[in-house]
Amino acid sequence: MIENRPNAVSEDILTGTLSSEAIRQLFIDLLKEGHVIRSWAVGESMSPCIRKRDLLVVKPIALEEAGIGEIVAFRKDESHSVLTTHRVVARGKDRGQRYLMTQGDRNLYRDFPLSPQDVLGKVVGIERKGQRISLETPSYRLRGYLRARLSLGLWILGVLKRKIGLFSGSRSPRK
Repeated sequence: MIENRPNAVSEDILTGTLSSEAIRQLFIDLLKEGHVIRSWAVGESMSPCIRKRDLLVVKPIALEEAGIGEIVAFRKDESHSVLTTHRVVARGKDRGQRYLMTQGDRNLYRDFPLSPQDVLGKVVGIERKGQRISLETPSYRLRGYLRARLSLGLWILGVLKRKIGLFSGSRSPRK
């Protein structure tokens, strides 16, 4: 295991044998130590805001610092080899424990609640085709907030549809 070898990550980088798990762990450790990281986007769940192969700038934050509409980096579980970046759509507290609800912009459903130890950072910038896009501007923050609220509305409609059959069945033709 990497933990049992001194300078294992350094050796693996030099020999080109660094696994995706080792890279993920390196990113997690760097964020926990307060370092800003840059990481490639690999999925499309946040498209069109974040596109595949965008370079994301992630700043470490605590769960309490994440606002509605911001995009946070988190680990889904220990077996997942990449960090996930999704938008915060709700904040809450259950039995004294604060949590966040996130959802990918293109996803129909919310993620499982995130606990404080799951949240590692927030995306503060995107580098795409030589351009830098700041996600910290007032206009971007407003767009993110509105997108998160739209997500809430769509989620409520989905729940209503499943629970009470809203919008299901055929319409009777008008006479």
